[in-house]
Amino acid sequence: MAGVLPWLAKHRRPSEGGGADALAALILAARDDREFRARLLVLLRLPGAQREPLIRTAVDEMRLRGEPADAQCAFRRLSTDEGARIARELLER
Repeated sequence: MAGVLPWLAKHRRPSEGGGADALAALILAARDDREFRARLLVLLRLPGAQREPLIRTAVDEMRLRGEPADAQCAFRRLSTDEGARIARELLER
């Protein structure tokens, strides 16, 4: 997860879509960068009971650092089973 948060901070873009643009950018970047993709997949493959608190903590840290709401929302979407499944499927293609 350590590699995911700096990437989000570096590549954030304002969005009106509840983080959809930031989430799409996150997935595209992970598809282009093998190391980043591997780190994100480790997080996405965790059971929800482990993944959810990690992401919740990460989003809290993002909020405290003043990261944009769309980046927080994008990352929060990965905490749900459905969000993690969809992102995982996109990255495993």
